[in-house]
Amino acid sequence: MAGASRPGPIGYRPRHGAAGFALVTVVWTLGLIALLSAAVLVGARYRSRSEASFAASERAAAAAESAVNLAILITLTPPPAGTSPYPLQCRMPGGEQVEITVSQENGKVDLNASSAQMLANFFAALAGERAAGERIAASIMAFRGPKQGDSPQATARRGGFQSILELDRIPGVGPELFRAALPFVTVRSRRSEPDAGAASKELREMLQLEKPSAAQSRGDGDITIRADTVVGPARFIREALISPRAENGRPFVIREWRRSDADSPAPIYDPGDLRPCLAAMEARS
Repeated sequence: MAGASRPGPIGYRPRHGAAGFALVTVVWTLGLIALLSAAVLVGARYRSRSEASFAASERAAAAAESAVNLAILITLTPPPAGTSPYPLQCRMPGGEQVEITVSQENGKVDLNASSAQMLANFFAALAGERAAGERIAASIMAFRGPKQGDSPQATARRGGFQSILELDRIPGVGPELFRAALPFVTVRSRRSEPDAGAASKELREMLQLEKPSAAQSRGDGDITIRADTVVGPARFIREALISPRAENGRPFVIREWRRSDADSPAPIYDPGDLRPCLAAMEARS
């Protein structure tokens, strides 16, 4: 019949659907390649930034330890009467910015020697609650005293707190209170109350200690040196507990190394205003 379509060969099927599917497959493949390429680029950038951040952290850690050692040398040099180089903001040889502070252990609350009343007053001031301070003080007294069933040898071995870091084992001392207490406590002074002449202004206000007279000295007991170091976005704080007296033929003894948490934003300095840290040593020589 005129105008009628002729049937195609047996097995023939139109190929328009196959061509469309192939086109979609190619488009999806190209899209996946683009996504994978983007992921590789992002991953490379992230690794590069991570490596740079790790390198900065390592520099800050090394500079902090070097700053502590420099402070030890400065401390061992007798200062002129009534002077102190601390707090000291300076620049290490690699350009790292550092703030060095020194605190006297005699001017802190001794976890091993303070009375229950002193401990209660201190922790009540920190916690803002009298009952909490009394509970913590009672737990500290129990921690440093003999335990039921202990032999005299076991009690002697324990000997109370060996480090201020053990304070986090006391019930009621959470992370925030723990960090707040660390700058003001010691296990080395053997004093029942802080020496007002060596205590910080903040601790004197907390405990209502009598303000020291100008004639009072800070003494020559153990000290804690703190180096707060910044390298770009990285920050590292190193502390060392030092006995600056000669012992067993050594001019000083490092009792403990600690890494401290930041309790405030990183200090910001104008690099042009920071003198080299070595200049502080030269000024004391």
